Amino acid sequence: MADLVSGIPVLAALDVPATQKFWTEVLGFSEEFRGDGFAGVSRDGVELFICSVEDQTVPDNTQAWVRVRDVDAFHAEWSARVSLNYGDPSHPAMTEIQELPWGREFGVRDPAGNLVHFSELSEAERERTDG
Repeated sequence: MADLVSGIPVLAALDVPATQKFWTEVLGFSEEFRGDGFAGVSRDGVELFICSVEDQTVPDNTQAWVRVRDVDAFHAEWSARVSLNYGDPSHPAMTEIQELPWGREFGVRDPAGNLVHFSELSEAERERTDG
């Protein structure tokens, strides 16, 4: 029987090396590869690709969601290195953790302008989706 195995979010960036550097040096991902206008990073088996674009409106409108375990630990680790002043779009920043119908999550805006949500499912959602 065929199964879908994984998906890989693709982030957009005017400057792929600088964006990859943020994900590796600030957020602790590993560099998987870097090519001409394309790069990859990973952490804990989750991959993100970064693709070169020429128009800033693309990364400014790109979002992705990554499921995590222990959203509080990730938030604590990264908030020591990333601004919590999300209202200022001139730099990378994070949101506070929010309680949402499906669980708890926060967002990270990288230097390119992409917004990646890190989300932990609630117990009820885990039971619903595992069942």
